[in-house]
Amino acid sequence: MKFYFFIRKIRDVDKTKTQSGIVSTSENRLRALEPDEEYMIDEVVGAYRQSLEVSIASELPKDKPQMHMKDLVNIAELSVRRVIDMAKKIKSFKALSQTDQISLLKGGSIELLILRSVISFDKEKNQWLDPLDSEDHSMNMANLQEGEGATLFAEHMKFTKSLAIDLKADETMLILLLVISLFSPDRPNISDKSYVCQEQEKYALLLLRYLESRYSPYTVRAIYPKLLMKLTDIRDLNEEHSHVLLKVNPEGIQPLMKEVLDMNLKDTTGANCDSPM
Repeated sequence: MKFYFFIRKIRDVDKTKTQSGIVSTSENRLRALEPDEEYMIDEVVGAYRQSLEVSIASELPKDKPQMHMKDLVNIAELSVRRVIDMAKKIKSFKALSQTDQISLLKGGSIELLILRSVISFDKEKNQWLDPLDSEDHSMNMANLQEGEGATLFAEHMKFTKSLAIDLKADETMLILLLVISLFSPDRPNISDKSYVCQEQEKYALLLLRYLESRYSPYTVRAIYPKLLMKLTDIRDLNEEHSHVLLKVNPEGIQPLMKEVLDMNLKDTTGANCDSPM
């Protein structure tokens, strides 16, 4: 996918920067959010936080001698359920047909999980843990490296740190990126592409407005394009995860994860069969 909208936005920001010339005193002024913008941000942030209350009865042990990708897939079931719960609390997502809802969630499942992992990353403890979960639910770096393998883990951490540390993205920024990624019109089998594209643009603009309410125009012009470009970077990371998942034997994988990751049609050798997706 080529993010034509994002590229256009980046060019617009660069054009504004070029035309601005000498920095005036207004460069340090923040732009207050409009009531409707505050409402939309509250909606998605509230949906994300409410989704943290979702739990599952089964506990998957993380104290095995060695973690494998198959173990990570099963552990990710809770995160998938929380992503689904969040999406269903967003009015614009619920306005879509059930078929399009499923297509957006399945088509973006890996990217959404990766972005969600950035939100739950504790850079002080170097672990992943949602706020309402107990410490025994945490995923440490050793577990993730064992499951993903050294190369994929390195790329995953590079992406995570670029957002959480380099760009210092806060919770709201990351949640908005998550929603922008959710509304990707190029997912397979989307019937109402125009509406999905419109919603993606709406949330991308909302991210810009949020940044303008917290940072000077100079800072916004520096970080907004970088944030949007992370949504192109994550496509590469998605591809790398997909290649690894092709080798995972679906036997023993939780049913929801089989469905979301389209693992049902793989044979026991991990070969990928033709999929209706």
